Amino acid sequence: MGLQIEGATGNGFGAKVNSENQLATAATTVTKEHEINHSDQQAYSAIYNTTPDAGKCFAYIKNTGDFDMIIAELAFTNKDASTATGFSVFLGDEGTPIGGTAITPGNRNAGSGNSADVTALIAADITGLAGGVQVGGIYLTGGSNTIRISPASGFIVPKNKVLTVYSSANVAVSLGLGITFHAVEN
Repeated sequence: MGLQIEGATGNGFGAKVNSENQLATAATTVTKEHEINHSDQQAYSAIYNTTPDAGKCFAYIKNTGDFDMIIAELAFTNKDASTATGFSVFLGDEGTPIGGTAITPGNRNAGSGNSADVTALIAADITGLAGGVQVGGIYLTGGSNTIRISPASGFIVPKNKVLTVYSSANVAVSLGLGITFHAVEN
């Protein structure tokens, strides 16, 4: 007799295995972001709408909390019908940001009173930063629809680290970030 998987509820039911040794299952699958939003109420949207100076940082977000900040989705929009622009995503810029207006990420769970432990800034040109590494980017023609990207690895921003976004053209843009906070399990 081989290994038998039994239910943990005391009903005596065993798991079904087919002739190819595959376990028969019926399961509901949700993304990790959904599970964090539902269980921990730690999922947020940070929305940046501005007209950045060409080649300048317009979006800054620093994780000030104890848990890793994970950016699993980014939505880019070029609102100018006639001018193309590129967006560059950086991790690890350092320095004290100069300029910028604070924005407050919105919690994606309407029943939550939690707020994101971040410093989030928006401006046409946030200065005082250097040393980051480009980890992503996208190019949008004029008048493009919103393009959503979801890097398979996500962008992980530990406590006191920064994600910044730069635009290559002086055009009206929008950027949305899907953010969750996740405790590292040992």
